[in-house]
Amino acid sequence: MYQDNLTDSYYSTASHKAEAQELAVRLGSLCRVYEQTDRVLTQDPINVHVVDDGPAPAWSDGKDIYINKEEIKEFDLEELVQINGLNYHELAHHLYSPRKGTTMMQWVMQNEAVDPGYLAATNVLEDQRIETLLTARYPAIVPYLTKTILRWITDTPEKLTTNYVAIRGRQYLPLDLRIALRDMFFMPELIPVAASIIDEYRTLHFPKQYERAQELIERFKLEVLDKMGVINPPDGGPSGCGGRNPSALGRPEPGKAQQKDSERAKGMGQPEPQFVPKPAEDNTSEPGSSAGSESGEDEGTTPSAESSSNNGSSNGEGTGTFTPPKTASEALAQRKVDQDFGNQSNTGHADSLGGIPDNIADIMTKIEETILTRKDVQQDIKTKQRVIIGGDGKHDDNVKRGKYDLVPVLGSVLAAARRFGRELERLKQECEPIWQRETPTGRVNVQRVINGCEIDVAFDRWQEGTDGTDIETVMLIDRSGSMASDHNDMRASEAAYIIKRAMEQIDCPVTVYSFDDRAELVSERSEKVNKVGLPFIYGNGGTNPRTTLIAAERLLKSSRAKSKILFLITDGQFNHGDNDEIIDRLNSMGVITVMVLIADDAEVEWLQNRYQSSDEDMWHKCSIHGLVKSASDLVPFAKEIVTGTIKRSLRK
Repeated sequence: MYQDNLTDSYYSTASHKAEAQELAVRLGSLCRVYEQTDRVLTQDPINVHVVDDGPAPAWSDGKDIYINKEEIKEFDLEELVQINGLNYHELAHHLYSPRKGTTMMQWVMQNEAVDPGYLAATNVLEDQRIETLLTARYPAIVPYLTKTILRWITDTPEKLTTNYVAIRGRQYLPLDLRIALRDMFFMPELIPVAASIIDEYRTLHFPKQYERAQELIERFKLEVLDKMGVINPPDGGPSGCGGRNPSALGRPEPGKAQQKDSERAKGMGQPEPQFVPKPAEDNTSEPGSSAGSESGEDEGTTPSAESSSNNGSSNGEGTGTFTPPKTASEALAQRKVDQDFGNQSNTGHADSLGGIPDNIADIMTKIEETILTRKDVQQDIKTKQRVIIGGDGKHDDNVKRGKYDLVPVLGSVLAAARRFGRELERLKQECEPIWQRETPTGRVNVQRVINGCEIDVAFDRWQEGTDGTDIETVMLIDRSGSMASDHNDMRASEAAYIIKRAMEQIDCPVTVYSFDDRAELVSERSEKVNKVGLPFIYGNGGTNPRTTLIAAERLLKSSRAKSKILFLITDGQFNHGDNDEIIDRLNSMGVITVMVLIADDAEVEWLQNRYQSSDEDMWHKCSIHGLVKSASDLVPFAKEIVTGTIKRSLRK
C-alpha cells in the first residue's frame, strides 16, 4: 500500500509538472501572438508578459503590456475574446495616454496631493477617450472591447448603479446596453452635466488640448464624482484603471495622429437621446412627456452645467427638484425612451426616471451571442488557438516553407558573397564609435602635447558612430514559369544567397520568400545560410506577389531595425490593386521598396507602350526601381541599394 502511495504521488507530481510545462509553453505562445499583433498595429517594439499576479486583469507601464495569469484558464473562444479586449485596452493606453512627465499629468498629480479625486476623474475620462480613439482607427476591435465590458459588468454587480459615468463615452457599445445602465444610475440628476463633460472629453486630442482636458477633469471631479461620494465610486473600466498612476515609459502618438483619430471618432457610434431630469412640477404630466419643453426649454437641448447641477439637486429644495419614483416597477412603467432616432443624431428625449431594468441580463446575453457567433471573431480566435494550443508558433496566414533542393555553391558565387561581405564589414567599421586622433578640437592628448605637436593635432575627438548597419531585408523572388528561361531562376537563387550571406557578416537579417500564384518561405530571417549549398528557387507557375507582400508587411512592421529594405524581383507584370496598396503602405512606414524587373529591350519597350496612356504605375509604387537584362545583374544592383543605405546614414 505504501509503495502504491509513493507511485501515485510520483505520477501525480510528474503530471503536475507536465501540465505546468505545457501551460508555460502556451502562455509563452500567447505572448508572442499578442506581441506580433501589437507591433503591427503600433509599429513599436512592444513586449507582452503574462505574470503570476498583479493589481489588475491587465496593465501597461507605457512601454510593455502585462496580463494577469489569473485571467487565463481555458484558452477557449469566450476567454480569448476577453483577453483580446484587455490587450487592446492596454494598447490604447500605450498609444494615447499622457505620460507622467507631461504638463497635464503633473497638474493632475499636484491637485491629487491636495484634494484626492483628480486622478480617479482623469482615469475614468481617459479610459473612455483612449478606447474611442483606438476604435476610430481600428473599428474591427470593437467586439473584443465590448466583451471585456460585458465581463466587467457581470463581475462587478455592486458597481452597476454608479458605472454609467464610465460607460457614457464608450459609444461603440450597443445603444440598449448604455441606456439600460443609464436607467440604473443612482443619481440621475447628475447625468446632464456628466454627459456634457464626457461627450466633449472623449474626442480630445493631446497635447494640443491639455488645458481643456484639465478644465473638464476638474469639473468632472467637483460636479460629478464628489457629489457621488466615496462610498460607491465608479470602477473605471475592465482593467481596473480608476486608481492607476500615470505611466513614465514610452511615448504616445503625436498630436496630428491623435487629431485624425479624433475626427474619425466624431462620426462613430449611435448617440443616446438627450434628456433632462424631470422637474417635480411635471409629475402630473403624461408619463414620458418632455420635461424640458414644458419648462420652456427646446426639446433635445442639454441644459448648462450650472442649471443641471442646481435643478438636479437632491436636497428637496426648489421647484426644479428631481423627484424619483418610489419603486423600480413604477419607474419602469413610466420609462419611455425614443428608440427611433437612427437618422436624427443628437435628437430625442428621455426622462431619467430611476429604477433598475430587469432586462439587462437579456441585453448582455444577446450582445455576447452576437459577438461570439461573428465569423471574423471566430476565425481570429481559431488562428490564435492554433498558435497557443497547437504550439506551431505561426499564424495560420503565415507563408508555408517550400521544398527547395540544395545545389552546390559555385566558386564564383562564394567569391561574390565574400567580396560583398568584406565591403559591408568596412562600412560597419565606419559606423562604430571610435576615437578620431590628431584633431584640432576635442580632448587634449597630453602625451602628444608634451612631445611638442602642433596645436592642430593636439586633440582627440570621440565619434559616437551611427546605427547605419541596423538593417532588415526581405527579398521576394518570382518563381513563375518564365523565370526558368535563360536560367534566370538559378541566377536569382544565387543572388539571394549572395545577399543573405553577405548581410550575415554584419548581423543583418534577411528573409527570402518566393511567389508564383502562391507564396512560400525559402529562408527565415534567423536562419543561417548553408556554407556549401544554396536552395534552388525553380520557376514553375504564375506571378502574384500579394501573399508574400502581406507577409513582408507583417514582418517589417514588427521589426525594430532602423532601416528596412524590400526587394521585389520579377520578370513579369502582376495585378495592381491590393499589391500597390500594400507597397504604398510600406512606403509610408519608411521601408525602402525596390522593384527589380528582369527584361530585355523588347520587353521593356512593350511595357512602356502599355503604360504610356495608363494611370497605373509600371513599378507598382516602389520607391526605387531598376531594369536588369538577366538575373546575373541582380547582385550589383542590390549591393548599390544596401551600401547606399549605409552611406546615407554615415552622412547624417
